[in-house]
Amino acid sequence: MAETKPVIRKADMLPAPVIALVQSLVPDCGALLPADITTEQFRAALWLELTGRQSLHDCYPLSLRECVVKAATYGMLPGRDCHFVPFQDKKAKEKKATFVPNYFGVLRAIYRTGMVEQAFAEVVFTNDVYDLDYGRTPMLIHKPPRKNRGVGEGAYGFIQVKGSSRPLIHYMDPDDLDRVRRRAPAHDQGPWVSDLNEMKRKTVMKNVAKYAQLTPILHELLEQDDLRELEDIPEDRHQQNIIDLFGDTHGSPNAPSGTRDTGKVETSSHDTDTEPARETEPLVVAPRAQKTPSPDEPAWKLTLRAHRDTIAHMAVSGIESEENRARLDDLLDSMDFALSPLGTTTDAQGHGLADAVLQWVDMAKEG
Repeated sequence: MAETKPVIRKADMLPAPVIALVQSLVPDCGALLPADITTEQFRAALWLELTGRQSLHDCYPLSLRECVVKAATYGMLPGRDCHFVPFQDKKAKEKKATFVPNYFGVLRAIYRTGMVEQAFAEVVFTNDVYDLDYGRTPMLIHKPPRKNRGVGEGAYGFIQVKGSSRPLIHYMDPDDLDRVRRRAPAHDQGPWVSDLNEMKRKTVMKNVAKYAQLTPILHELLEQDDLRELEDIPEDRHQQNIIDLFGDTHGSPNAPSGTRDTGKVETSSHDTDTEPARETEPLVVAPRAQKTPSPDEPAWKLTLRAHRDTIAHMAVSGIESEENRARLDDLLDSMDFALSPLGTTTDAQGHGLADAVLQWVDMAKEG
């Protein structure tokens, strides 16, 4: 006689606090979800993610709640577009669940903006035929062989914005990607080991999406993911990362004020009560010393120098939209850092930055 296995009730597959959390959250998540995801789809995906990861059951309930809300807000199905990953918070001395979008989740968020005609990222292998020309009209050639592609090396992201004749392409070489990997707390385990190529694709896709300047919610998603990757890094590894990236502590984002002279007045976007209105007291661009371009400077750096003052003027008074002015402020910061002696911008990043600058200049001429 065959042995019968006991039937596990769904109510027994999750701890009571987790079930109570899901039951209280899911009805409200329907208001956050985009039109292409139903509440039933989200509930089913969430259930599979929570029951399939036993380690989540011990996580701090509020961290799980934050994961669920983020997944609904960004329109991602748990287990398909994102994952909830247990993470030991050494400061709080408790286990927390962390919202982690994957490559397909980032890609889905990019397409959901409605502003993109085509977007993808690919890894370049040693036996692939690959050529990328950053010019006025970028040209990309990538022909993988049918088999035996070799070893994965660099990767690139591609975005064609609707209405633009110029695609955005961002390439990262193996050293660039490895620096990103080493900055991650779980650089020696998890997806950076088990799904290395997918992590490379996600990394370059995030970077090229930042240049595309799409919707605020997409930029929020990318910024949140960048911040997550920097959490809970041991101090000794953090210092080593700074040395690897900048050569020493100078130029570090955490360095004392004054080490990065961007050449413009710094303002805080958070002090809304005290910040003067642009209409009454426009921002003043501080004078900056003119540097004679070196004949050996790359073309992208010459482009940034040639259009720096134009972008600064647009950020102050040439754009009516507050959102676009904020984007220009960010672009201006990136330009100043890339042109500063402490800048660590790679050629690939510089070309992408120059592309963004030229697009704004073209828009100003047309408008």
